[in-house]
Amino acid sequence: MTVESDEPLELKREIASLRAQLAASQQRYEEVCHRIRNELQVLSALFAAQRRQCGHPAQCDICVSRICATAALHGVLDTNEHEICSLGSFVRLLAETLHSAFDSRYESIVTIDGNFEIDRARAKSVGLVVVEATVNALKYAFVGLEKGRIETRVRCFRGEVELVVENNGAPFSLKALSQSTKISGKGLTLMHDIAAHLDGALEIAPSPMGTALRLTFPVALPQRC
Repeated sequence: MTVESDEPLELKREIASLRAQLAASQQRYEEVCHRIRNELQVLSALFAAQRRQCGHPAQCDICVSRICATAALHGVLDTNEHEICSLGSFVRLLAETLHSAFDSRYESIVTIDGNFEIDRARAKSVGLVVVEATVNALKYAFVGLEKGRIETRVRCFRGEVELVVENNGAPFSLKALSQSTKISGKGLTLMHDIAAHLDGALEIAPSPMGTALRLTFPVALPQRC
């Protein structure tokens, strides 16, 4: 009898401890986000001050606009993970925010097929893949190009979400994927980890346009797919 009565009490204590740890972690996360926002505001103010003193104010304007875009990007990704959102609207806003930071580097096209909702935790995971795929295209695919093109497409069908981020940069080499430390580094590992976390799959392959990254993962119905 003693063992049976002690087990629920011990379980309650463990749950309470885990909740306390989660609350502490959430508080630390919110503090980090607050510091990041403050530091971005300080950087923006410093560049604005520099603009008044330098002989090339246009260059400072570019830096300020990109810092503001970075702050906006941080705001898009820093969401309440328990809320429900339109994935299409979220991805469109994210792609537009990214493009605002690098508008002279590439043309951005976003296509959303259907209106569907998922929790923000998974939406944020999808957003991280969009960011990583876009940044990789800017760093590697568009070398030598005056201006690139990135198409971001999202659709939901038969209970599965498909995200495609395609660019018109240098043709992608599957052999390079296994040999290049740049491509197969932390960014690719992060995207594969995200796909696994979503119980989905990630594929990067050559396409008629250039290179396409495809993320697919299931969603539980009904979620307006």
